[in-house]
Amino acid sequence: MDFLFYAFSVLIFVAVALVIEAAWQWWFSTQSAAAKRASRRLSNMIEGDKQSKERTSLLKDRRLAESAQAEQLLRRIPGLDKLDITLQQSGSKWSVAVMMTYTALFFLGALLLSWFFDVYLLLALTIAVACSSLPIVSILRKRASRLSKLERQLPEATDLIARSLRAGHAFPSTLQMVAEELPDPIASEFRIVADEINYGVAIADALPRLAIRVPLTDMRYLVVAVLIQRETGGNLAELMISISALIRDRLKLMGQIRTLSAEGRMSAWVLCLLPVGVALMMWLVNPQYIGKLVSDKTGFQLLMTAGAMMALGGLWMRKIIRIRL
Repeated sequence: MDFLFYAFSVLIFVAVALVIEAAWQWWFSTQSAAAKRASRRLSNMIEGDKQSKERTSLLKDRRLAESAQAEQLLRRIPGLDKLDITLQQSGSKWSVAVMMTYTALFFLGALLLSWFFDVYLLLALTIAVACSSLPIVSILRKRASRLSKLERQLPEATDLIARSLRAGHAFPSTLQMVAEELPDPIASEFRIVADEINYGVAIADALPRLAIRVPLTDMRYLVVAVLIQRETGGNLAELMISISALIRDRLKLMGQIRTLSAEGRMSAWVLCLLPVGVALMMWLVNPQYIGKLVSDKTGFQLLMTAGAMMALGGLWMRKIIRIRL
């Protein structure tokens, strides 16, 4: 009994001592003046890092949405970065969130109208999907128009860079001159590059970003030539003149090809739009006759098959006519 009593007393003493030590360590690490001072410094460092990251993102990253919650949600969806790049290339001020909002509104609006007019369900879904694609089709057309204009302005920009280099200006200064002297959209793209370089971004990083925003073959030639010249040396002004002549010859050849393929493009448009025009005329003249294709299940299947074959034929003709250099 005495042994058990003494052993139990020792265990109680050790337990109380450990509790007191733990309480002291907790107070010293959290409530003492030194602990509060260290915690305050650590919190200031963390807040400083957060603020610096926010400032960096404002300079380099585009936001997919206005609100932080929507931004985090959209960042988790794969493929939206490519959509954001497409919006940048089109010169649109829309964000990805605005783009998706318009797509959803077009889809729901077309679906409600189809339900109001009592359209067949599969046809209603087809119409809704087609209407929901209108915003992205508009962006793609705007992107193609802007890239075509950039391609026509690029020889003049390379000539201006060559003349500025011959006059003794540094390469970043020539980019700023292009941004100031030439009209948009090429001025805005070179202004972004000049601003990035002035903010401290290396030329080897700023020029590839330009090639991403302007995905033209000629722009890639320009960027690759400048980057190689900066590593190997040489006369950059003469290189710009050669690139300008190459771009002009390429544009001239593309114009000739476009002229020779105009008949094929017109034939493709006529073959694709003629059945649609005839169907609309028959709908206006005799709605009951053509309405069987929509109301009857077999007729609707025939209509969808014909539409799919027309789309496939249009894509095939476009692939034949479109010649890349």
